[in-house]
Amino acid sequence: MSYTPVVYFISTTYLREQTPIEDNVDDTKLTPWIVQAQDTFLQEGLGETFYDKLKDGVKNNTLNADEQAFMRNYVQPLVAQYAFYLLMPFIAFKATNKSISKESSEFSTPVELTELKYLRSSVLDMAEFYKRRMIKYLLDHPSMFPAYNNPNALDNMPKSAQSYFTGIYMPWGGGRRSNIPTWVEPFGNVYPCGFGDGSGAYTNPY
Repeated sequence: MSYTPVVYFISTTYLREQTPIEDNVDDTKLTPWIVQAQDTFLQEGLGETFYDKLKDGVKNNTLNADEQAFMRNYVQPLVAQYAFYLLMPFIAFKATNKSISKESSEFSTPVELTELKYLRSSVLDMAEFYKRRMIKYLLDHPSMFPAYNNPNALDNMPKSAQSYFTGIYMPWGGGRRSNIPTWVEPFGNVYPCGFGDGSGAYTNPY
């Protein structure tokens, strides 16, 4: 079985530059969350086809000029914020063969749970902003990235235009609720509401 190298869209140095992570945090505590941020939040926004194309481009140094600019201006800031969001609850913990232990310093005070929740919420807001910004750019430039606009039909993770989740889910209802338009965020250069057919078209039902 051949070994497939892990592709990192950002370095640990870049992650530290974009977040409050101190230099004394080991790289081994950062790299797993970079990968998770890429494989989850980024891949959800790009879709598997475009995501894999960018990974191959980074690995083989074959990204074109548009893809390089897209990576630098949109992908990397998003990955940094989501990686920081994911690692925040675990940065002070380590897993050993005996237990999960918490590291501490005589010169610092661990953050309280309520404070941590507030801080993570703020970081998530920033990450979701970058995700919305990225998706809107893709929607506004449909001919620039064919792998995004024409993904493989059998993608395990199709692209999603949703960048924010408020905790309220209203599925397409049909029946008596069939005249309620569906909001897709962000809407790019199409109308923000459609009627479940994926066309993005909007007709006033009233």
